[in-house]
Amino acid sequence: MSKTFYFRLAFDNLKKNAKMYIPFILSSILTIMMYYMVSSLSMNPNMIEIVGGDIMQQILSLGIYVITVFAVIFLFYTNSFLIKRRKREFGLFNILGMEKKHLSIVIALESIIVFLVSMVLGIGIGILLDKAFYLLIAKMLNASIALGFYISYQSIVNSIILFFIIFLLMYVFSLIQINLSNPIELLHGDQHGEKEPKTKWLLAIIGLICLGTGYYMSVSIQDPVTAFVFFMVAVILVVIGTYMLFTAGSIVILKLLRKNKRYYYKTNHFISVSNMIYRMKQNAVGLGNICILSTMVLVMLSTTISLWVGMNDIIETRFPRDITVSINSVDSNQALYTIDDMNNAIEQAGIQTDDELIYRTLSVSAINKGNTYTFGNENASLQDISNVVVLYFITLDDYNRTEGTNVNLAPDEVLVFPSGKQFDHKTIDIASNTFKVKGILDSIKADSNYSANLQNSMFVVVDSMDTLFMIDDFQKQAYGDNASYIHTSYDFNLSKSEEMSVKEATDALIANYPGDTTYMMVDTQEGNYEDLLSLYASFLFIGIFLSFLFIMATVLIMYYKQITEGYEDKKRFEIMQKVGLDKREVKKTINSQVLTVFFLPLVVAAIHIVFAFPMIEKMLRLLYLDNTNLYIMTTVICFGVFALVYVLIYFLTSKVYYGIVRNAM
Repeated sequence: MSKTFYFRLAFDNLKKNAKMYIPFILSSILTIMMYYMVSSLSMNPNMIEIVGGDIMQQILSLGIYVITVFAVIFLFYTNSFLIKRRKREFGLFNILGMEKKHLSIVIALESIIVFLVSMVLGIGIGILLDKAFYLLIAKMLNASIALGFYISYQSIVNSIILFFIIFLLMYVFSLIQINLSNPIELLHGDQHGEKEPKTKWLLAIIGLICLGTGYYMSVSIQDPVTAFVFFMVAVILVVIGTYMLFTAGSIVILKLLRKNKRYYYKTNHFISVSNMIYRMKQNAVGLGNICILSTMVLVMLSTTISLWVGMNDIIETRFPRDITVSINSVDSNQALYTIDDMNNAIEQAGIQTDDELIYRTLSVSAINKGNTYTFGNENASLQDISNVVVLYFITLDDYNRTEGTNVNLAPDEVLVFPSGKQFDHKTIDIASNTFKVKGILDSIKADSNYSANLQNSMFVVVDSMDTLFMIDDFQKQAYGDNASYIHTSYDFNLSKSEEMSVKEATDALIANYPGDTTYMMVDTQEGNYEDLLSLYASFLFIGIFLSFLFIMATVLIMYYKQITEGYEDKKRFEIMQKVGLDKREVKKTINSQVLTVFFLPLVVAAIHIVFAFPMIEKMLRLLYLDNTNLYIMTTVICFGVFALVYVLIYFLTSKVYYGIVRNAM
C-alpha cells in the first residue's frame, strides 16, 4: 500500500466520524487553550508589577496542576467513547483484510492529525486571548495596564510536551483495546453490555452508607477548623457514594419496581422500567460524572463569587478601624506600659484619632470539659483536641474603659463572653483555679478583632493585672516556649479633620513609638483590602476558568451519551414497533426516559449542594466570610443559572438523540 493511502484513509475516517470527532477536537482545543493561558499568566513578568499579582500567580500555578489532572482524565474518558463507537468500523476493516498493524498506522495518523489541529488552534487562540485575560486581571486588581504583548514560549513548550504525552497514551490505550479483540468482537464492540445487569445489593448499600456518612459529617461538624480537616474525606465519601448509587443503586430500585407486579405490568411502566435497566447500566458512570462535575461547578462558582461580592463586608468585619496596632509583650511587666507608650507616640506624631479601642489580652488555648479549662495537651486524645477553646483574658480596667461601664469584681470573680459553645455555669475552673461567674456578657467590643477566629472562643474578664499575670505564669509553665504573650491592641480611626494619609500616620506612629518595635504589627484597612482583593480575585478567576472546563466536560459527556443511547435505543424502538406499539406510545416512552435520565444528575447535584452547604459555610469562615445570607443567595442564583444552561444543553444534545432514533419511528 502507498503511504498516501493511509493518510487518505485517516482523513476519510475523521470526516465520516465528524459527528463524534468535531466535539472531541473542540474540547481538546479549549483544554489546550486554557492550559496555555493559565500557564502563561502564571509566568507573565508584568504580573509581578501589579499589587497582589504575586498571589494571583501562585494560585494560577496551582491551577496548572488541576487542569493537567483534568485534561488527562477528561481526554481519556472521551477517547474511550470514540473507540467504543468505532470498534465496529475497525472490525469491518479487519475482516476485509486490513491487518492490525495497518489499523495501528491509520489510528496513529488520525491521532497525529487531531493532535496537530488541536495544538495549533489551542495555542493560537490561547495567545490571542492571553492579553485579554491579563487586562481582566489588572482590572480586577485595580492596577494600571502595562503596554506590550507577552508570549510565553515556556508555556508553549510545556503545552506541547503535556498534550503530546496525553495523545500518545490515548493512542497506546486504543491499540491495546484493538489488539486484544478478535475481528468478531470488534465488529460487535459497540453492542457490548446488552446483557441484563445483575443486582448488586452490597455495592448499593455501601454507596448509601458512604453518601449518608458524607452528608452526616457536613451537617454535624460545627467547628470551622474541623470542617476544613474533614472536608476532603466528606467529598471522597460523597463521590464514591454517588458513583455506587448510580451504578448499583439505580439497578436495585428499578428491579424492585419490576417485582411490583401491580406497578410493572402497565404499558408505560413496563417499557420504561425495562429500558431504564439497560440504560442505567450503560450510562451510570457517565451520569455520575455529570453529577459530580455539576456539583463542582456550583460549589466553585457560589463560593468564589460570594467571597468576591462580600469582600467589603469581610474587611469591615475583620478590620473595623482604619489602623490596628498589635504589640506582644515579651516581658510581662512591659504590658503595664504599652498603652502609655502608644498614647505618647500618637501625641508626638500629631495624629488625630477617633473611635479608639485600647485593651490588653492574654490568649491561651485550653481543653474544655464542662466548666473546666485545662492548659497543656501532651496526652490529649482526638476527642479532647476537638474541644479546644481559645480563652481571651482581659482586665477589668480595660473592659470598663472600652465599654464605658463601672463594673466591680472581686479577685475570685470573672465576667465571661462565650462566642462559641453555650455557657451556663455558675463557676469556672481555669488551670485548677476556681472563679465565680458574676455575669455572662451579651457582647464585648474587643471581640471585633477576633470575630474571624476559627475556633470556639470565650472572653474572660478578670479583676486586675495581678490575676492576669498569675494566669500568664500558669500558661507559661504548661506551654513553655510555645506560650502566648500578653497582647496589647490599640485600634483607631483617623479623624475626619486629619490631613495625614493612613500610610503617613502609620509611618509616623512607628517612628515615634519609644518601645521595642520588633514585636509590633500594624494593620490597615487599605493594606488588607489590597491583600484580600488579590486573594479573592485569584479565587474567582481560577474558579471561573475551572468551571468553564467542567461545564465543557459536562456538555461533551452528555453529547456522547446521547449518541450512544441513540444508537442503542434505535434498535429497541424498532423492535417495539414490530410487536405492535404505535409511534405515539414510542415517542412518549422516549421523552419520559430521556428526561428522567438527563435531569437525574442535576437533581442529585442539588441534593449534594444542600447537604454540603453547612460544611462549606463553616469553611468560608476560614476566609473571613460570615455573611450566610449572601452565600445562600449566591448559591441559589448560581444553581438557577446553571439549571438554565443545563436545559439549553439538553435541547442541543437531545437533537442528536432524536435525529438517530427518528429513523426507527
